[in-house]
Amino acid sequence: MSQLTVAAHEHGGDISAEMQMGPSELTINISIISLIFVLLVAVILIFILRSKGKYLSKMTGMMAAMTIAMGSSLLVGTIAAILLTSLFLPTVIGVTIGMLIGYVSGKSVHLIASLDGMLAGLMGGMMGAMLGVMVISDYPTLSIIFMDIVFSVSMLVLYKLLDQEEIVHRKIDGSGSDTHHSN
Repeated sequence: MSQLTVAAHEHGGDISAEMQMGPSELTINISIISLIFVLLVAVILIFILRSKGKYLSKMTGMMAAMTIAMGSSLLVGTIAAILLTSLFLPTVIGVTIGMLIGYVSGKSVHLIASLDGMLAGLMGGMMGAMLGVMVISDYPTLSIIFMDIVFSVSMLVLYKLLDQEEIVHRKIDGSGSDTHHSN
């Protein structure tokens, strides 16, 4: 072991010093901004989902809860793993936040939507933590930015879906031809 340290020192660095370096200041700042963004978007979409819940089918509610929970927990798990440079605690953080967001987002639609959201949050939290650990030494800041873009696109498509479902069901309810929708 001492030969390895000496050999590393002769080539311009100490292995233990290089391995102990944490995330850069830029990565930390981008992470904080990203976490605020994710939580803000998730809360806004949960409120939108609650307000449009009466117009949504169970399937749409399930998709919405799953999308919000999976996207949020994937990003939170990734960021936690990059910042904490470990796997266990980021997995716990990602899964817990994902399951909580999944339950809350699906609650206004149906219990099955909550369950679907919770399971998607569980999966996203685990996958996010694994992704974060894998990219720690390979462009962690760009990975967070890329995941922010993926999250944003997913949430925009979800918003469009919720808006479209509300318009369709309002037309059906307003025309009098079908006053019931499947729940």
